Amino acid sequence: MVKWRVYAALVIIFNVLMIVAFIFSNLYIWDFVNTLTSQARYDSNGVVIPQIQINALQVTGWFDAWTSDGIAVPTALPTSVPNYPFILFWIAMIGNIAFAVLILRGKKAS
Repeated sequence: MVKWRVYAALVIIFNVLMIVAFIFSNLYIWDFVNTLTSQARYDSNGVVIPQIQINALQVTGWFDAWTSDGIAVPTALPTSVPNYPFILFWIAMIGNIAFAVLILRGKKAS
């Protein structure tokens, strides 16, 4: 019975930490995206539009300047940040599966 409570406490602590980390990592990603989108500008030379690409492991942002002729010109090198929410989601999934296996093994042994 004591093992069951220890495992349950570990699962609860692990999940609370994952939830808090997931929330803060989402705020970090959205701050990155907000910074990019707030730098869009219109001037006499054309329009500078932020481009954002989100894939599994990273979020990449860069700027394209659209001239009055309709030509897109990259204005800066891409900036990438890790996609922490995606990574933390899979860490939480694997961690919960590992705890489930430990709990089932503990029940099987007793």
